[in-house]
Amino acid sequence: MKVKKWDIIIIALFVLLSFVPVGIFALTVAGNEEADGVYAVVTVQGEEYKTIKLTGHTGSEELLVRTELGMNLLRVVDGKVMMFEADCPDQVCVYQGAASKPGDTIVCLPHKVVVEVKGTVPDKDQTDITTN
Repeated sequence: MKVKKWDIIIIALFVLLSFVPVGIFALTVAGNEEADGVYAVVTVQGEEYKTIKLTGHTGSEELLVRTELGMNLLRVVDGKVMMFEADCPDQVCVYQGAASKPGDTIVCLPHKVVVEVKGTVPDKDQTDITTN
């Protein structure tokens, strides 16, 4: 069987196209600054209000969320976020404590404020199967 010029061109084209998904994945991860670490997403009335990076956060920072429904004061201390103060009648959000792990949530129903911790925490016990 004789190999023709177009056979080589088609094979080379397929080899080059096989790298397209790798390039798309690399661009997607590079464009997502929140891909590494843990961060808190503050949502007010279903709209994203602010994103706060928790990984590597040191010191204390406060975020005042004031809407027509009321006021909430969030405090970020050393990688943990908490609802420090609110003027809602039940104060359930204040008593929920600090959130720092992905999946933790703080909710203030009267003011429609949700603080959700997202991201990934590297597992120190897990060994990479490609490098051992």
